[in-house]
Amino acid sequence: MESTRLPGKPLADICGRSMILRVLDGASLAEPDRLVVATDSRLIEKEVVSAGYEAVFTGAAENGTGRVFQAWEILGRPGDRIIDLQGDEPLVQPEWIQALAGEIMPSNSVVTLARQISSESAVDSSVVKVVLNSSGEALYFSRSVIPWGADSVLQHLGLYCFTPESLSRCASSVPGPLSRRERLEQLGWMENGVVIKVVPGNWNALGVDTPADLEEVRKWFADC
Repeated sequence: MESTRLPGKPLADICGRSMILRVLDGASLAEPDRLVVATDSRLIEKEVVSAGYEAVFTGAAENGTGRVFQAWEILGRPGDRIIDLQGDEPLVQPEWIQALAGEIMPSNSVVTLARQISSESAVDSSVVKVVLNSSGEALYFSRSVIPWGADSVLQHLGLYCFTPESLSRCASSVPGPLSRRERLEQLGWMENGVVIKVVPGNWNALGVDTPADLEEVRKWFADC
């Protein structure tokens, strides 16, 4: 709700339905065992519950993973897979969630998604890039274009699948120097020994950070 570039964005209208409900509508198509919004905003809680979805009210959190962990504990630590989907991804498709949940996961691991984009599209520091090893595991995440000189790069999409063990570890991990430098919490997990498996694909994602992003998303919905 306190986004500096787009204040109140979870409740921003997208063709007659708020952004957070668009995210929930898309995620529900994957038929998850449970779909819950974790929030510290009573306005978001009211919006979600009024639409027939479930919400859990958390305290303040330093980041999204901390909020997910709080919600998971409040709910009684359910499930053997916990998927963290941000509330500003209204183009979410069920295939995203199915791809995350379908990976075989060691207990101390996390799964996330990435897609190929041109290097020209990746210059913006808000576009997070990732490079992988031969096993499809993340070697490094950066706001800079990596690898140097490539025509195309892998853009990281900020959603994750945790095991109970990896969620607990990631939520309690202390950011290291790389994480602080890049302002990317997932680097802190890696600095603390967590393995991040990356599933590349042609994911049609558009996170909403600015008014221009919001207008672009509205074009995707036919009833606009």
